[in-house]
Amino acid sequence: MIRIALFAVAFLVASSAQAQVHKCVDAAGKIIYTQDPCPANTKPGSISRSVIQTPAAAPADGAAKGDAAKSAAPKTAAEQEQAFRKRQQDQAKAAKESEQKSAEAQRKAENCRNARERLTQYEIGGRQSRINAQGERYYLDDSQIDQEKARARADVAQSCS
Repeated sequence: MIRIALFAVAFLVASSAQAQVHKCVDAAGKIIYTQDPCPANTKPGSISRSVIQTPAAAPADGAAKGDAAKSAAPKTAAEQEQAFRKRQQDQAKAAKESEQKSAEAQRKAENCRNARERLTQYEIGGRQSRINAQGERYYLDDSQIDQEKARARADVAQSCS
């Protein structure tokens, strides 16, 4: 019960804390902002909540003035939606290009790593074997190992540059 009472008191305090701002213009043209309604000797003004735009540079010819006024005017909902969709498409295109570049870099790094592993395997030495078309294992002689080592060096040079 106490919780409900505390909640109700807190709600009433929070709702009464909202203040209203009044703009008053006195006889001298001075603008006064206050929470109380405007006094009798002042004129109430209107408070605008729109975004203030700075005027664009003055264009040289009349056609350019119309374009500048058109671009300075607030955009319609359709124009805003069109601009939003264009930004989304540009972001998606940039993300796709970035993803492709990342995949290409990853593929190159993998190829380089594989070529270096093959070269290391040949440089370690020992017997190297392969499997022929019939599924039988055969061993490489020294000249074949040298050829494979040269081919692996060329692959490393090409893949890791």
